[in-house]
Amino acid sequence: MGWLFVLFDLPTDTKYERLQASKFRNGLLDLGYLMLQYSVYVRCAVSLDKKKGLINDIKKIAPTTGNIQCYFITDLQWQECITISKSKKKSTRQIDNTNKINEQLQFW
Repeated sequence: MGWLFVLFDLPTDTKYERLQASKFRNGLLDLGYLMLQYSVYVRCAVSLDKKKGLINDIKKIAPTTGNIQCYFITDLQWQECITISKSKKKSTRQIDNTNKINEQLQFW
């Protein structure tokens, strides 16, 4: 059980580049990713085979310019993440250590 993080830095200097960047972000949302930050998206990957399939999907929608990085971390590694926020807005991802993996699988 893990999470695939997609981080990207896409050029937006021209109208065409802005269109491509927007199309990529919307494509990630259509594939079921959640936006953590403006250029950081994440999706649950319940197996390594699922991770490979998700990466192949990203390759299909990737624009012709810019950089895209994909990182896979386990659910336990994400639980160790520390979020430091100076805003009053609550985090979009709350980790509840009482959840079991099978409950997460039912969601996905």
